[in-house]
Amino acid sequence: MTGKIQKAAWAVILTTANKYVDGIAVLAHALKKHASKYPLVVLYTPETVPNKVVARLSSYGCTMVAIEAIKPLTAVEYKFERFAETWTKLRVWEQTDYDRLVLMDADMLPLQNMDELMTMPLTTNVVAACHACTCNPQKISHYPSNWTPANCAYTGCDPKAGTSNPPSLDKRDYFNSGLIVLSPDQEIFQSMLDKLFHAKDLNIYSFPDQDFLNEIFKDRWIPLAYSYNALKTLRTSHSPMWRLGNVKNIHYILTKPWDVDPSSEPDIYFPLYQLWWNEHISLSLSSA
Repeated sequence: MTGKIQKAAWAVILTTANKYVDGIAVLAHALKKHASKYPLVVLYTPETVPNKVVARLSSYGCTMVAIEAIKPLTAVEYKFERFAETWTKLRVWEQTDYDRLVLMDADMLPLQNMDELMTMPLTTNVVAACHACTCNPQKISHYPSNWTPANCAYTGCDPKAGTSNPPSLDKRDYFNSGLIVLSPDQEIFQSMLDKLFHAKDLNIYSFPDQDFLNEIFKDRWIPLAYSYNALKTLRTSHSPMWRLGNVKNIHYILTKPWDVDPSSEPDIYFPLYQLWWNEHISLSLSSA
């Protein structure tokens, strides 16, 4: 799809009534604060998201759309419990009332207007996303063994990394699924379900929806600047590249800001958590 977008929106998935609701509330508030012209569509599962949550998010201006959860037919052992719900992300491709959606995770905080993602040229069977960081700075044992700085696309992009050579193709061809620019399409959605429901072993995916979508869109994705999906770990793992003034959207992977005590001893990510807490306080004051 190219040219003027007829109908577009931000989209986020909600399958629980826990603190991710606060994440979506802050996300909606931040998008409005930075004057986005587009609504935030919350695709939620009615069987697990109560009416009071729907009413709360609606009061913040969110467009609430009921969907069915997507559950694989085979048993899967998830490294993180929250990964079990990520297959429902695929429902965003089913929302063909929209010409363009930008799928976002609930643990994100926009810092600038990003409306240009709604009108960037994009064909139906192509997505746009940011590279994943494969440095594994926290040395998490179940991450793939080849997730090292030497194999990270961002390492080759660091201005002070000691080399001007671009990263090799295999390091560039893997995106983070936290933010994806897409054109909904029923045929693509159905092909995803067919692949998912006929898979013999989904345990091959360390990061379920992310690895799955990278297979679906292999060689069919456009890289975006890291600033649109600035993983919080990039601040230290790729400090020569990181410029907070350039960051448009922080992604709080791993530990979430709402799970950290603001009065606790600061860690290396404390300044980024503080940005989220400040936005949460601003939302609370505006809703009082």
